[in-house]
Amino acid sequence: MVRHLHSVLTLVLGFFSVAASAQAPATVTKPDDGYYRIVNACQRTDGKQYVYVTGKIAAQPNATKAEATTLPGTVIHLKTAANSTNAGWLDVTMLRSQGVDVINGYLNPAIDKVEKALKDKLNEKFGSLGGAIAYGRFNTRVIGQWDLKIHMKPVTTPDGRSAYYAFATVPSMQPICDFWQSYSWLAGNALNNYPNLEAALNSGNPDDVWYEVERLAIAKLESSPYATTEIVNVVKRYFGTKREENRINQGQTYYLISGGLNKVTVGNKAFDPANPTGTSHNEYDGTLPKFDFVNNNSTDQWYGPELPVTGDAAMWILEKVDDINYFGVKPSANMKGRDGKYYTTLYVDFPFKIVGDVKAYTIEGVDAKNAQGYYFAKVKELAQKGDTVPAQTAVVLECNSTNPVDNQLLPTGDEKPKTSNNRLCGTFFGGSINGLTVKDGAGNDYNVTHDNIRAFNINTADSRNPIGFYKVKNNVTNIPGNKAFLVLTSTEAQAKSFVLEFEDGGTTGIETIENPKNSTDDGVYYDLQGRRVENPTRGIYIVNGKKVVIK
Repeated sequence: MVRHLHSVLTLVLGFFSVAASAQAPATVTKPDDGYYRIVNACQRTDGKQYVYVTGKIAAQPNATKAEATTLPGTVIHLKTAANSTNAGWLDVTMLRSQGVDVINGYLNPAIDKVEKALKDKLNEKFGSLGGAIAYGRFNTRVIGQWDLKIHMKPVTTPDGRSAYYAFATVPSMQPICDFWQSYSWLAGNALNNYPNLEAALNSGNPDDVWYEVERLAIAKLESSPYATTEIVNVVKRYFGTKREENRINQGQTYYLISGGLNKVTVGNKAFDPANPTGTSHNEYDGTLPKFDFVNNNSTDQWYGPELPVTGDAAMWILEKVDDINYFGVKPSANMKGRDGKYYTTLYVDFPFKIVGDVKAYTIEGVDAKNAQGYYFAKVKELAQKGDTVPAQTAVVLECNSTNPVDNQLLPTGDEKPKTSNNRLCGTFFGGSINGLTVKDGAGNDYNVTHDNIRAFNINTADSRNPIGFYKVKNNVTNIPGNKAFLVLTSTEAQAKSFVLEFEDGGTTGIETIENPKNSTDDGVYYDLQGRRVENPTRGIYIVNGKKVVIK
């Protein structure tokens, strides 16, 4: 049962997969492993065609090109390998975004788990030798006949663009029926609790077996942590409550599409290709940017074939993330320092090389209150233009512009985080503050609460408008994804805010912005901690909001 459930989830969890076509060449050219955006080839009027990962098991083709430039959830790490039996196919070996690797994080572990459970059960029943022999036969006669991978295969869109179909195949139940006829004695009383499945196997009808597997899969989903999620609702809806309503069938290949497929019943008239709209038929519904899938059945006697109805909505374009299809950040215009720089935070799964005129900083700790009543967060420069920021490193970014094209960050390398003293934390997906658990750069766990979290912001109530990390209001219940924040210890949490302090003791570049209502050009000298200096000597001072060096 679990194996068949995995096969269903292969289709659905491959929600941002890429993939195959009827017009494929004899040998497919493998795309470079790297970071891509996946764009649906069906050109929507609202422009929402880019796949956007919004949760561990949630994604939609629901972002425009302009939005995608600043959404880390549209950046997908793709790796493929040549298929061993079909030269026109590629196997998807990595499909990762926002910390979620569908292939290596979900599908492959599920296969390993089921195979181990099967081996353990056979060893328990027959001993290690007999169990090994029994498993070897099952592996050859059944598992070896199934294709449990997500595939890619090239196709050309009607207007001549290069694209892919995304597809996977629901395993045929015929091999398991054949195996049962020869080796049912191996099961003993193992199926006593599943009489309907046992009866279906005894009948030798693969469709009957699949229908009973579906019932068991639904029961398993209903008892899982994902019982109320949209992805489970999709599976349940496609299984149907009656066999004739099933859209997931054993032995068929399913292609990922953007949009939906509606089955239209016209009286009691079965599908007639000579009268497609006057008889029961399938219709494509592209009103919403969502995922669906269609099968490759070309002999459906009632509603007709599915894939041809969807056109280029079943085709996906790979768009390499580069200097043209770039990823960048867009700081708020309010987060501007006196040095003219703009500041924001970022937390992403992928490592990135700084391409634009941007600097990345970490926070190495927090300091006690100074004479002016300010607490400081210690800022340490991590990287600048040409350097690479490791994966899963929460940072403060200093930019010259609020335009993301000027603040480009190029995803590069693998998602291998590095241990550091960075106190900044982050989360890939927005969520409730209370109950959220995060890690800092050293791997320390923090349970986030309203009392201990400090978010990156500006204090407009302070005449000096310091930029830093501030306590959030009680009516703020969620923290956004892909942003960095501080989570404090119980002792540190006595402070409501922390202004940023650089390694050289300087704060003014990021600490304050110009505030015409409160700033004055009084010619007074202040040290880097904001204290007034009556008789300045050699050193660095702030005069009229600008840094001055006396030699």
